[in-house]
Amino acid sequence: MRDEARPFRVEVRLAAPVSLNHPWLHLDGILAHLAVNRVAGRAQYSRPTKAVQSYSARDLGPYANALTRTPVAQGSISYFGPEERLCSLQFFKRFEERGFPARRKIAMGFGHYRAWMLRVVYVPAEWAVFYGRGNVEVVRDLLDDLTHLGNKSRAGWGRVAGVTVDELDDNRALVWEGRAMRPLPTRILRRWSDALPMAAQAPYWDPANVEMCAPPGAEVELMSSRELRRTGAISHG
Repeated sequence: MRDEARPFRVEVRLAAPVSLNHPWLHLDGILAHLAVNRVAGRAQYSRPTKAVQSYSARDLGPYANALTRTPVAQGSISYFGPEERLCSLQFFKRFEERGFPARRKIAMGFGHYRAWMLRVVYVPAEWAVFYGRGNVEVVRDLLDDLTHLGNKSRAGWGRVAGVTVDELDDNRALVWEGRAMRPLPTRILRRWSDALPMAAQAPYWDPANVEMCAPPGAEVELMSSRELRRTGAISHG
């Protein structure tokens, strides 16, 4: 198996719209989730929620090198098509008494029969594309486990119909045609047209990972490798 890093394009064909609780998905976050599931198995689902779980390169084995990680994980955000637009759907759950055994009171403010109203934000896309740079064979292997994209997969949202990974001649993972392809920390940039506090690495829900970043689509210029080493953004190794 070849292990040198190469640029690639991932296309995920979708059988259902993708539910989102964030404007986009991150390739490195998806691959990290799949890698941890490979390593931890069912034990992953019995661990505390909303608590960051740390896995060393030794823990993850070959999956640790799925993406190049200098100066940041070289995986883009999601690009949906053929038209990228956000929609929303409101739905309800409420208790229906017809046919229910006679009872004096039913608690509808909490518990099993609690009534609620939810709104789902979704993308009615046919496919999602990501760009990356890393070990293409390992990426293909991990993406074989991908069954859904996005939120509320238990309800069928974001069901995956197929995945293809193709090598590219040029690297589009971080910057393409002068624009950021993912959140890029300003500490690794020479210039940027816009910046705001954003998570710069997975897990993206962890506030500890937030720093000033150029958002996807901003005009940016990366520092050279020499500049990155001088500033300490990457090691001298």
